Amino acid sequence: MLYELIQQFERTASELLIAVRDEDEVQVNRLDSELQSVVRDIFDMQARSRSEISTQINFFNRLALRDSEDGSSVARYTDMMSSLFNRYLDSSTDQRVARVVARQPVLVDGYDPSLQELVLDSVLERIAVIGLDYRYIYCNKRNADFHDKRPIDFIGKHLLDMIDMERFQARAKPRLDQCFGGARVSYTYEAADARGRMFEVICRMTPFLDKNGKVAGAVLVLHMQPMFARAG
Repeated sequence: MLYELIQQFERTASELLIAVRDEDEVQVNRLDSELQSVVRDIFDMQARSRSEISTQINFFNRLALRDSEDGSSVARYTDMMSSLFNRYLDSSTDQRVARVVARQPVLVDGYDPSLQELVLDSVLERIAVIGLDYRYIYCNKRNADFHDKRPIDFIGKHLLDMIDMERFQARAKPRLDQCFGGARVSYTYEAADARGRMFEVICRMTPFLDKNGKVAGAVLVLHMQPMFARAG
């Protein structure tokens, strides 16, 4: 059903482009309404497998990247993507999140490898979930690879174990604190990976909610752009 809905979205989006080109306002309004309905149906679907989870979240990631110049659209699709992370992470991390909220360390030997089966090592972006004590609740493989580490190396670790104090105090902590307060945060910075390659990083933070709707951390989605790709 998910894949059929995505195909329906693509067909409707193509028809909408034609209607816009033909300046058919009635058709544009009808198709735009239909398109938003399909987007909502895709969001509301409960994925049944790792493949469907990946497909569902990547769908909203592509929409955010496609509309990157429209701030409201990016915020909307990023929120939807982060809500999906909340949906699929929450059932597997209730106890871990509760410990984070209580400001108790998450133990590496208590790491549940089913998280990796559930949550999207296949997404294109670097993904991390940071608890209220600035410790990692989750890290996907792409984020771990950037640092030449394994995802399990991050679980329970403080951000200061991964970045220096200056970057933590000046860049990460103030924005995380905003996110812990309920705000969506987006900013850009430059960083080198473990091999010394430079990237422009667009970091988007969205509050991570527990099952009671309280903020238990922040979902970080980091889009990478190699610095040399901007030349010319």
